Amino acid sequence: MLPVPVNIGRLIVFMFELCVMAQDNSNNKIMKTKALLLLIIFSLLINFSIKAQNKDSIAVMKSATDFVTAFNNFNWTTFRTSFTDDATIFYPFWDQASRIEGRQERDTVWLTIFPEFVDTKNTRKLHINPKDLKIQLYGQTAIVTFHLGDGVNRLSRRTLVMIKEEDQWKIAHLHASSLSKNNN
Repeated sequence: MLPVPVNIGRLIVFMFELCVMAQDNSNNKIMKTKALLLLIIFSLLINFSIKAQNKDSIAVMKSATDFVTAFNNFNWTTFRTSFTDDATIFYPFWDQASRIEGRQERDTVWLTIFPEFVDTKNTRKLHINPKDLKIQLYGQTAIVTFHLGDGVNRLSRRTLVMIKEEDQWKIAHLHASSLSKNNN
């Protein structure tokens, strides 16, 4: 898949140069035919690349949205399956200052911080509302970044590194950090 827009820009310039070369060598029918054939092939590649990236962007956005919705609603099953089995996490809390690795450790920490996930009588809902969301695609990897909070006195930052696993985008790493305005 081609990273957009840099490589597409280069391809367009290259195709333009091929067309100019073909016109300069107007006596050479083979050159004109090759240039036209390459132009068609590159146009198709660009078209498929853009469609694939748009499809992946939509799928990444859906996976990220499903994750946040599951978190807000304490839906343990959907939340838990949002991660790869070997996912790592950096939490924004001192009590979990070291990297959390693997499903068992991750599940234990999440359920310690948020017992609501398994409390059948829980009616509490979170109000996680991502702001300034950005998706960056790199083949089978996506980076999703967003902010939480008002951005005036407190700002929390989140990064989800997602990978495509069997046609599903899953979180391979979650990095959470928080900043507070110094009132001194």
